[in-house]
Amino acid sequence: MKHLCLLFLHEAYQEIFFGDYICQVHKARYISVIDVPKQTIMKYILLTILGLTIIFCPTSVFAQKELAEGFFTSEANTCANNNGLFVSIKKYNPTKDEISNATKPSKNSPMNYLMAPFEATNISMYTNGFESKLYSLDNQGNVLWDVTLGYSNKSTPSPVVLYNDNIFSGESAKDEGKITIKKIDLKGKVLWQTELDSLNNVNAIYVDDKRVSALVSFDVSKKTDYKNGTFGEHVYPIYFFVQFDITTGKRLSKEYQKMANYLSSIDYLNPVLNSDYSYFLNNKDSAIFLNTTKLESATLVSEGMSKDHSILKLAAGNESYHLLTLFSDGKGIKKYKLISDFYGKNKKYESEMPVDYTTSDRAFIYRSTGDSVVTVIGNTKNISILYSDIEGRSTLYKKIENVISPVIAAGSILGRTYILQIEGRIKPGTIGRIKLDYY
Repeated sequence: MKHLCLLFLHEAYQEIFFGDYICQVHKARYISVIDVPKQTIMKYILLTILGLTIIFCPTSVFAQKELAEGFFTSEANTCANNNGLFVSIKKYNPTKDEISNATKPSKNSPMNYLMAPFEATNISMYTNGFESKLYSLDNQGNVLWDVTLGYSNKSTPSPVVLYNDNIFSGESAKDEGKITIKKIDLKGKVLWQTELDSLNNVNAIYVDDKRVSALVSFDVSKKTDYKNGTFGEHVYPIYFFVQFDITTGKRLSKEYQKMANYLSSIDYLNPVLNSDYSYFLNNKDSAIFLNTTKLESATLVSEGMSKDHSILKLAAGNESYHLLTLFSDGKGIKKYKLISDFYGKNKKYESEMPVDYTTSDRAFIYRSTGDSVVTVIGNTKNISILYSDIEGRSTLYKKIENVISPVIAAGSILGRTYILQIEGRIKPGTIGRIKLDYY
């Protein structure tokens, strides 16, 4: 009996380490044994002690941490604290047939998102087929928890803001014509959510001590006739500026944005809320400041910028704004420039980026410590991290040669630049994982 008991516990020890799941710890194979050597028995005793120690340890010891995985789009919004990163990203949930059609498309197979190149951005679908996910990642990029924010017909990520240890975000609902604004704590619990009807998009969010301000919209379609006799559709948003009580989520106000709707109808895009009463839109060679208390007026903030510039990225706060532009010298050469303006400080500079432009580039800018700005520019061959100091001098901080996908987001944690890429999505129909790296 002593021999049998020893072997039973040894089998349990093996199951802990080699079985499929921790719940298989009690699974054992009963084997008849004759003449077990003394040293073998001592070995089994040691293994048994170790096995029992493992059995009575909390199951969290065996929890497998995993990277966020799915058929992600190639765009993300992020915010961070000292403990990790919060990532807002869209995910497509295909059927088996869609995956099969993407990998080996038949002649008459219907198109689906997986057939599009992974690097494609600003994709729109006819239904709310993108699931908007919010992931909490630790500093190694492992998933701590995730929340579904809503569903959308657009690949662009939902806005996400971290304020006083709470996360604020929003997205459209599964049923079209509704949106939801959410307040979420650092453990992923939804503290409140407020639903609004007759809307399609949550475009941007800003939070202060008392209010959550959101720029929301519904889409309108306008027929466009072309000179060659064909026509198309021009889709643009009709904006509303909404404010909520930060504690309860109760709606405080909803303002129709007349000037914003006119500007968006002529292709002013990419709103950036920089305060609880103002925001920016940009269009090619100009950026517009809009005050929500003056619905019929707007201020052009890039009027000193020449027409040779085109705006790629706009970052704005309540103390400054920064435009990353592509400058053409008229000789076929294009260069990156950073134009920064600090309100009330008589400080404005234009700085050339020491990096060559390529047609596959993606760019990100964010304000760092003090008045400095970090720019991340990535393409299929390398990723450049550039630093612009408070005097407008720009230098190349680091060039990264290990590129696994287009950069989907970049930012800063504890003074270090983080970069997000998607690992695995190298061809249609393949799953990807969110990869976090620091530099």
